[in-house]
Amino acid sequence: MKNGTIAGWMVSSALVLALVGCEPTKLVEEVRSVDWYVSHDAERAEQIAQCKTNPALLDATPNCVNASRAEHEALAATKWAKESEGKGVRTTPPVTR
Repeated sequence: MKNGTIAGWMVSSALVLALVGCEPTKLVEEVRSVDWYVSHDAERAEQIAQCKTNPALLDATPNCVNASRAEHEALAATKWAKESEGKGVRTTPPVTR
């Protein structure tokens, strides 16, 4: 009985050690810069949508951070009209001489 128990523990230990090294392979995603996301609106929107699907897992990834920063930069660059000018986005008048 004692030999069977020791053999069982050895087999169990070997199985556990074999499975410890198994880790699912992760696809390496190309990291895009904030500037790249600023100039690629569609890809930025797609990345932000993907990040919102699983924020606990994806929110701190480089592409989610960069896309979010690019979104904030794009919104900050928008020239909003004052209340007296009406609602909407202000357009810059052309320079005339």
